[in-house]
Amino acid sequence: MKRKKLDEAADLLRERAGGTLDAAIILGSGFGGALRDRVDATPIPYKKIAGMPEPTVPGHAGEALVGALHGRRIVAFSGRFHLYEDYDPLEIVYPVAVAAHAGAKTIVLTNAAGGVNAAYDAGDLMLIVDQLNLTGRSPLVGKLPFPGVKDRFIDMVDAYDPNLCDLARHIAAQYAIRMHDGIYAGLIGPAYESPAEARLWRSMGADALGASTVLETIAARALGLSVVGFSLITNVHHAGDVASHAAVIAASQRGASDVARLIEGIVANLDTPLPPVTEPTPAAPTEESVPV
Repeated sequence: MKRKKLDEAADLLRERAGGTLDAAIILGSGFGGALRDRVDATPIPYKKIAGMPEPTVPGHAGEALVGALHGRRIVAFSGRFHLYEDYDPLEIVYPVAVAAHAGAKTIVLTNAAGGVNAAYDAGDLMLIVDQLNLTGRSPLVGKLPFPGVKDRFIDMVDAYDPNLCDLARHIAAQYAIRMHDGIYAGLIGPAYESPAEARLWRSMGADALGASTVLETIAARALGLSVVGFSLITNVHHAGDVASHAAVIAASQRGASDVARLIEGIVANLDTPLPPVTEPTPAAPTEESVPV
């Protein structure tokens, strides 16, 4: 990871945001439009951000929204990179490194995932409280990889910040959003899991499976960022749902409003002790809004 390109990218984000960033968000498959009408920002194509790779998978727009959300300076990366696209771990975590270099202290990670917990239904949200890195890869392998990492031997206990998790639960309760606490297993992909594989990962403690997030979380913790993460359960193995990328994107788009409410609530209340929580005001009221 070249320091010059990282400097250039961080400078661009700070310039567009009007100062040091407060928080970063990575929007997973199908979530690209979740914040478009909620952030006072103009999209920046990834190709204009120094050193940034470009996604090759449908549902990942490849643009960054940089601006203000509830008075906080934020960047929302619409689109991420995966091992199955032949990107290496340092390329995958580049948005995390850029956000940290631009001053962000908190990162919100979102993804679409397959559920292997029998209590889950398609359309549920899962708050990630722990992870299983089953990719066999890490952004901390090799030479000390990027500026800001002083120790590769990071502690992954409470990798998902307990205070942010409490805040997320409180916001979900206010909006009557069905959300479970769960463990996310990160795999290489891109093939969806066979029934036998799904049973294996469940026996190891996984509640949901996907091909992202775990390397980003490792990098974020190495850079000192507080992490909170959400999975939208797009299909469930016990129900015999047929998985396809098109179905994943469609399900993500249907769940985008709930994801947006959680992101808004977290950003709006980063320094607010619980309770109470400031209610984030959506850009436009919808019939599905639940009064607090």
